[in-house]
Amino acid sequence: MKKIFALLLFVGILFSATVNSAPSKPMKGYVASLNDMVTGGTGKIDKAKATELAEKGNPIVFVTGKGKSAKIYFVYNEDGTFAGKNLAKFAANEFIGIVGKVKKVNGLNILIAEKIESMD
Repeated sequence: MKKIFALLLFVGILFSATVNSAPSKPMKGYVASLNDMVTGGTGKIDKAKATELAEKGNPIVFVTGKGKSAKIYFVYNEDGTFAGKNLAKFAANEFIGIVGKVKKVNGLNILIAEKIESMD
């Protein structure tokens, strides 16, 4: 009986240590207008323009990397809503960090954001 109790206690401690692990490292990138990128621009926009575009429903995206190695992510909140308005709040920042889960859906990079923060 003592062995079973000790084993259950050990498994409980092991499980709690893995559940309380540190959050993952944020992905570093910047906020961009997808429309501007598609038409040949850099995509970089200021906060006022990003807010205006997000209110009109234009896609605000998260970009990591530079040049040919750049990746574009459509960012969603954990509740499934599009995070364009949240990204627009950080458009003035040179770099932001997003902690979350990455998925590939029909060839598109999707990022389910747990946390968005400034990295300036």
